[in-house]
Amino acid sequence: MSSFAVIVFPTAESLKNVKAPIQLWASQFGGDGVLPHNAPALANALPHRPDYHLVANAAHFAFLAPCSAGMKNDAPEICVDANGFDRTAFHQQFDEMALTFFQANVR
Repeated sequence: MSSFAVIVFPTAESLKNVKAPIQLWASQFGGDGVLPHNAPALANALPHRPDYHLVANAAHFAFLAPCSAGMKNDAPEICVDANGFDRTAFHQQFDEMALTFFQANVR
């Protein structure tokens, strides 16, 4: 038996009541069903421009925490980044920026 997922992205109409501040992160290359144009389309559909960040040289799984050596061996497809992307360095910046955003916008 095969299965597949249909990903339906929201429309501007369905997002019109979104009032919360949003920080939106996207990988340059997408992956695992997320296409590179999905995040910019979402950003443009929101009624208020989000704090948008496009992560250069990153694929979808770059947003997962850096993997242990065992995970890199067992699941290289989600643990090994291409194009010289440094997941550990990215997560230091990502974590700091997300924390700053939450401190400024969520009380």
